Amino acid sequence: MHPRNPYNKPPDFTELARRYPPLRPYVFINHTGSSTINFKSLPAQKCLTEALFRLDYGLSLTLPDDRLCPPVPNRLNYVLWLQDIVKFTCGSATVRGLDIGTGASAIYPLLACSIEHTWNFVATDIDERSVQFAKQNVSQNSMDNRIFVERVQADGPILQPLHTSLMNFDFTMCNPPFYSSAEDVSRSAEFKEFGPNAVCSGAEVEMITPGGETSFVARIFSESLQLRTKCRWYTSMLGKMSSIPDLVSLFREHSVDNYVITEFVQGQTRRWAIGWSFQDARVPDTFARVSNPTLRNIMPSRNTLHHAFPGARSANILASALRNVLVLISGVTVTSSATPAIYDHSSTILVHARSNTWSRAARRGKLQETVCADQDLPVLRCSVECRQHSSSYTSGDIACELLFTWVEGKDRLIFESFTSHVSHKITSSLKEFGDVK
Repeated sequence: MHPRNPYNKPPDFTELARRYPPLRPYVFINHTGSSTINFKSLPAQKCLTEALFRLDYGLSLTLPDDRLCPPVPNRLNYVLWLQDIVKFTCGSATVRGLDIGTGASAIYPLLACSIEHTWNFVATDIDERSVQFAKQNVSQNSMDNRIFVERVQADGPILQPLHTSLMNFDFTMCNPPFYSSAEDVSRSAEFKEFGPNAVCSGAEVEMITPGGETSFVARIFSESLQLRTKCRWYTSMLGKMSSIPDLVSLFREHSVDNYVITEFVQGQTRRWAIGWSFQDARVPDTFARVSNPTLRNIMPSRNTLHHAFPGARSANILASALRNVLVLISGVTVTSSATPAIYDHSSTILVHARSNTWSRAARRGKLQETVCADQDLPVLRCSVECRQHSSSYTSGDIACELLFTWVEGKDRLIFESFTSHVSHKITSSLKEFGDVK
């Protein structure tokens, strides 16, 4: 579950029903003495979704009985993850997203626009009934000027709005049909030991696509190879972990190294999401990697590197040594600073480098400096955070480290060589001036 998801604990259904009376008939006390609803009841599920929309986001929702009833907590995980990526990599004042297969609820655009007031969406679907309900839900929440619902053809481009719009997009999102056939749906239900834990009202057009979700997302990737920087981030949710290796193979086949993988866990439901970009903006490992051992070999390379200085006397001394080292590197500037309180003490600086001047080859004059034609585009941009925390609950020893996060650049080797060079120089400086224990 996303750390900012407010539904990280089961809701108090009795309190929800008190605040939203239509939910009252569906709430009961289970064998543990807790209040709950029957998640295998479609009317109960619909009423719960409507209640959360109304009470937590001030939104009204009209859901047909023959289309998916989306669970709010699960869908919110995806929105919050995208919010992380957008805030870290997009500098534009107005954010523009594409929701592929928005469904009758248009839940992603509605949730996202209620949270982020500068976000706008184009929401597409191939199903006329879903499109009509999506337009109704957008209108009844007075968001017609921010969410534009379009019907697209099933045999046309999935990313149709990107092909035709004069404007660029910041991200795409998609909850694709998971299954390749009705038999695939049945097999999935049979594999669940205790059966499905919630009712599914999805129509065939929402559940099934030729080749299943892997094929669908592969089509998005194929289109993105033509569109490339027309969109910053192409993303999709996945219902099967087994889909991820095939998609990562596609990325690697086309030399796309800037990709991200995450996992959403909500109660007994587990979903994944994958994304890729043709631009130079990078995201921290917390947004881009998961610790699932099954996926270890296909994770993207690390954008966050830790360099420990166990003998440093304090974070202030380490931060001072860092500043002294950076001043001596030609072409490197510090353009901004912040002080996130992640550990006991921490400080962060943002470093820009217009050329590689620190590598051994460059220092010996054997490497021709590569300066960007556009002086505003660095060959490297990274954040460096100085952290201090207790290394042991009993000894009280102080441990200091630098956390390098790759923010922007094309060449990973430049980022890695920069972190290594800075850390080596700091270690030498600390020893020279006796600032280590």
